[in-house]
Amino acid sequence: MLVKMMHDFYDALADLAIYADVTSAERQQILKRVGASQKKLKEFAHHTPLNYQHKFDLVEAELLRVLGQTAEAMELYDRAITGAKANEYLNEEALACELAAKFYLSLGREKIARVYMIDAYDCYVRWGDKAQIDDLEKRYPQLLKPILEPAKISANPLANFPTPAGQNQSLHPSVSASVSDFGNFSSLLKACQALSREIQLDRLIAKLMQLAMTNTGSDKAVLILPNGNQWEIAATTAIDNYGVDRAIDLSSATVNENSEILPLKIVDCVKNLLKPVIVRDIAQKCDWDSDSYILKYEPQSALCWPILDRGNLVGILYLENRLTAGVFTRDRLQLLNLLCSQAAICLQNTLLYKKYQDYNQQLERSLAKFTQTEAQLADQKQMLQAIIDVAPIWIWMVNLSGKVQFLNETFSQNMGVPVSAFLAVDHYKDLMGEDAAGCMVSDAACLAQDLPHYSSETFKFVDGKLHYLEITKVQLKNCQGETIGIIGLGVDATDRKRAAELLQEQNQQLEETLKDLQQAQLQLVQNEKMSALGNLVAGVAHEINNPIGFISGNLNEAKRSLEDVIEHLKLYRSAAPKSEMADHAEEIDLDYLLEDLPKMIDSMQVGCDRICSISTSLRTFSRGDKDYKVPFNIHEGINSAILILKHRLKANEYRPQIEVMTKYGNLPKIECFPGQLNQVFMNLLANAIDALEESNLGRSFTEIAANPNRITICTDVMGEAHIKIKIADNGTGMKEEVKQQIFDHLFTTKGVGKGTGLGLAIVHQIAVEKHGGSIEVNAELGIGTEFAIVLPVKG
Repeated sequence: MLVKMMHDFYDALADLAIYADVTSAERQQILKRVGASQKKLKEFAHHTPLNYQHKFDLVEAELLRVLGQTAEAMELYDRAITGAKANEYLNEEALACELAAKFYLSLGREKIARVYMIDAYDCYVRWGDKAQIDDLEKRYPQLLKPILEPAKISANPLANFPTPAGQNQSLHPSVSASVSDFGNFSSLLKACQALSREIQLDRLIAKLMQLAMTNTGSDKAVLILPNGNQWEIAATTAIDNYGVDRAIDLSSATVNENSEILPLKIVDCVKNLLKPVIVRDIAQKCDWDSDSYILKYEPQSALCWPILDRGNLVGILYLENRLTAGVFTRDRLQLLNLLCSQAAICLQNTLLYKKYQDYNQQLERSLAKFTQTEAQLADQKQMLQAIIDVAPIWIWMVNLSGKVQFLNETFSQNMGVPVSAFLAVDHYKDLMGEDAAGCMVSDAACLAQDLPHYSSETFKFVDGKLHYLEITKVQLKNCQGETIGIIGLGVDATDRKRAAELLQEQNQQLEETLKDLQQAQLQLVQNEKMSALGNLVAGVAHEINNPIGFISGNLNEAKRSLEDVIEHLKLYRSAAPKSEMADHAEEIDLDYLLEDLPKMIDSMQVGCDRICSISTSLRTFSRGDKDYKVPFNIHEGINSAILILKHRLKANEYRPQIEVMTKYGNLPKIECFPGQLNQVFMNLLANAIDALEESNLGRSFTEIAANPNRITICTDVMGEAHIKIKIADNGTGMKEEVKQQIFDHLFTTKGVGKGTGLGLAIVHQIAVEKHGGSIEVNAELGIGTEFAIVLPVKG
């Protein structure tokens, strides 16, 4: 039975070995036979796993190999090797390692195949299977190269450097031996396996340093590894006086900064030539005696070995013995060569593993960061959801079919429908009823354009009232730019709409109020005009009444005198007696009549001239303005205003006459609107008279006469472009706060019915806005007031 099982085991392996080279039908037969064998092996493995489990695993690995299940096959090869080794089936361990090596070689993973093939070679050596060893050496020399063809050591490693004549360097012969050339090959393989089992870089370096020093008789070792573009010391160790390995402290890891640790010239030589340098006896002078380290420490034996991986320098190992010369024998160099070859592979593997670990750590950090970010996003999502839910606006999202994907609590609460109910229906119209009609229309409009769509819709809320909503809808697109739905925002604008309606009503009321104010203003302006007209009429009537009354009285006297003269002429024409004529002449006082009548006529002529002068002044004052400026004599306007107001200047029973003093300069005619400037002069003079009359209150006639009321008018030129007019009075003056508002519209200090507040506002408008001039007021309380007007000569 045992023989039958072993036959089935090797027969299955043989069938699977030729599987790739046979026909499809034969393959089916192979799979059938292997399946039957595996069924039996599995049963035996179940009852006696120590003897058969690794056999079953090896056949299963080969079966999975031919079926293309690579990952599972890898696992089973390792299980088969481990099982055979654990149960001391050395020949089957060798077979499993060889098949695993072939498997990885077929995958193009030569580095991994090399490890398995060397393990197989070691097993066959220990088993003593010389035929199998020879077969592996012939078929897989590239995989066994590290142990079959060690790196050649130059017969003279100093050949590239001049050697002084007569000096005999003790150099070793080249290393080129087969396994049979040294007897401790099994120990060597164990050392290589010890290195291959280390996947941590620091542990590998420690193991390499230990093996190198133990097997070469050195008491100091330095390992140099590349780090980017520079070489650094990875490890240093030396045996102290008590025989204990101790690490050497470094001030810097950089090689060039450690001339106190190792000979830099030798290191540079190995680095450049990729060949080992061996100095067996430092006492025999050579070209290295100029190296500062050699000169200072004089090690008796020194070795610097390149660690090469497929021709690439991956490290440099420096060894020395400070006390003994010639310690680096041929056998030790062969052993070191194999160790360094294995170390090169292991260094690459550990670096890959370190990269793998770094990648895993980076991946773990990224995963932790991702987890943290995911948690933060969850928190932010929860916070955003809370913000959205308490936002006083509607926020929702629907897909192209009208199914609700999301909506906030405000929407749900206002409509009185739970969020879950909206999410459950296929279309929101199933819950919104009539209100959905407008929504569907605006949805269609939104999908018809890429821009946001704005609309206003009316909804009935849970409170039973109609609410006016302003809605904005935009298309929701995926990363490919395809429209997948609609996002909507709705703002309850009911209060704002009502406020707008109320504002519109208030605006209408304000417009009506403004119309009333405009009517009142027109009335005030009309009153101001009537006030000015009253001054004008009163002044004109007063000035005309005097000459008219004088002419009227003289006309009556002239008429009676003329009748007496005519009657005397009739007596003269009737040839009346002289006595009668003399009596009549004496009766009518003819001589007086003949003397007084021309005087009466002259005085009536003076009255007519006065009326004509008044008429001329009136025409000057009230002349109509054109729509353009005309030349005008400012003095004529001032004089006409004085004439019109003359009746207010005359003395009365309460005060003496108001004196008007004019100090006219030689002014040119200026381009202006004469009628408007006359109004300015009239208003300023009338205000001056009002101020003087106000200052007279409480004063007696005598007191006023002692300090008479006076208005002073001065004119003068200012350069060539402007003229200045000053109208001053010695009345009550004004306070500073009054002066600041004196030109404001509707501001007045006069009592009700006495002032409109438009006079000085009109004066300011005419002088500044209409004529491009300026007006200033200078006043002192109890002293008087002065208005100064500056006008341009050219309009």
